[in-house]
Amino acid sequence: KYPVKGIKENDFSFEKHKSQITGWANNAVNCAAELHPNSTIYVSSDNNDTVGYLLEESHFAQHYIDATKHKKHPLVVKLVARDYSTENEHVAFSQTTEVDGFMNVFEDLFIMGLGKCVAHGVGGYGRLAAALCGGECVTA
Repeated sequence: KYPVKGIKENDFSFEKHKSQITGWANNAVNCAAELHPNSTIYVSSDNNDTVGYLLEESHFAQHYIDATKHKKHPLVVKLVARDYSTENEHVAFSQTTEVDGFMNVFEDLFIMGLGKCVAHGVGGYGRLAAALCGGECVTA
C-alpha cells in the first residue's frame, strides 16, 4: 500500500510515476501469464492510464498484435478490460456520494472475483478481488 518509494496516494499521477507504475503493471501481468499461459487476462486498475498502457502500449499488446497479424501461434496472452474511458472514482478521495459513480469499481471487483487467479500490484486495487476469488491463487 502507498506510500511506496516516494509515491504518496494523494500525490499520485500516472505521468509523474509512469516508469514505476508500468513496471508494476507489467509484473502483475507477467505473474498471471506465468501461471496461465495462452490465457485471456482481464486487466484493471484504479487508474485508467495504467489500463490504457497495458492494452495499447505494453509489450503484451504488441506481441498479441504481431502474433495474430502474421497468423502465428506463439505463447501469447490476450489482455482485455472493461471500457476504461471513464476514470474510476477513488473511494478514499471521491466527492461522489451516488452509488452509480462507483459502478466501474463494482464491475472490476465482480469480474476479478470470479477469476481463476488475481495478480495485483502494490496499490492494492485487486486485494478485495483476490479474497473474493478464494485467495488460492494470489500473486502480488
